[in-house]
Amino acid sequence: MSGAPEPGRDGGAASGARDGDAGAPRATADELLERFLELVAVPSPSGQERAVSDLIQARLRAAGLSVSEDQSAAVTGSASGNLVATVKGTGGGVPIAFSAHMDTVPIDRPPTVIVDNGVVRTDGETVLGADDKAAVTVLLQVAEDLAAGPPAGDVSFVISAGEEVGLKGAAALDVASVPAAACFVFDSEGPVGTIVVSAPTLRRLTVEFHGRSAHAGIEPENGRSAVVAAARAVAAMRLGRLDEQTTANVGLIAGGSAVNVVPERCVVTAEARSRDEAGLAAQVGHMVEACNVAAAETGVDVTVTIDEDFRGYVHTDESLPVQLALAAFAACGVEPHPIGGGGGSDANVFNLRGLPAVTLGVGFEDVHSSQERIAVARLADVYRVAHALVRAAGAAVL
Repeated sequence: MSGAPEPGRDGGAASGARDGDAGAPRATADELLERFLELVAVPSPSGQERAVSDLIQARLRAAGLSVSEDQSAAVTGSASGNLVATVKGTGGGVPIAFSAHMDTVPIDRPPTVIVDNGVVRTDGETVLGADDKAAVTVLLQVAEDLAAGPPAGDVSFVISAGEEVGLKGAAALDVASVPAAACFVFDSEGPVGTIVVSAPTLRRLTVEFHGRSAHAGIEPENGRSAVVAAARAVAAMRLGRLDEQTTANVGLIAGGSAVNVVPERCVVTAEARSRDEAGLAAQVGHMVEACNVAAAETGVDVTVTIDEDFRGYVHTDESLPVQLALAAFAACGVEPHPIGGGGGSDANVFNLRGLPAVTLGVGFEDVHSSQERIAVARLADVYRVAHALVRAAGAAVL
């Protein structure tokens, strides 16, 4: 952010807008904080989203909005479906959608939250859940504001479930239920102003080595160790950051049954991701070859299954979401930070399904860890940016 004022410091509306302005920001930074704390107090790890989904729906209905919950829970294993609500515009502009996800990485109890010097964190024992409840907080407030003063163009709100376990909710969403020409997914680290204009494709490898068991102390020469084969394969792989666009990792290895048994089976789960399709194909081919060579050298069989967890995307400066985002940042005095991302978000799914989408920075830090935190001022910044996006869309022409 480049010298933009920190909204809400004087206790007034975050943008200083006058009461009665259509779709104007109405909440103070303190009010955003209060509503954020309400959300993070309700644990919602992936698969256990019911309580927070009910809270979100109650907030939207209290604002007079109609919210629908789809039937995706039946196929995703989540406790809630995706939520969609649309504020109808007065006419003009282009329809847009805002998106965030209600689930978090694993948490087994409500976090002990500390607000210290304008920063929200936990006691260091759990995640905070700012990823992505900071965004949910902002979007709920924007929805309430727009319900009180309709925008020019339609604005839809999509709150997905099961995002942290492979974008499952978004993958099961009927994108036709979201009447939008551009979508903004609030779900990225980095300063407010971050816009993920390109994201990688991720391919997951599940590798099963099948050897022959034998007593490790009496007849080890009659065994064929699947663990040894897996170890050789992993040792031969190029892993980590391979170039600016490509990474690879071995995340799970499981095999064997007892310390005195030559292991018959070992399963390795790995991934490769890249914003360059040719580079990704080359890396996956290299990893498969490492497994085949290791299996041949150790006399075991190997089966490799490759799944695409999500597909990458690329947006140019001319794309509608990028143009609207840049206009909104300029209106707020926020410095834009266009980046190529290394992670996946619901934007990957939306783009694949034909809904142009970019991921925007929310300002949370150290997500997925017990050190996760967010400054209250960032909540207010994102709130201003979201309203600026509504205004930019209202003035745009398809």
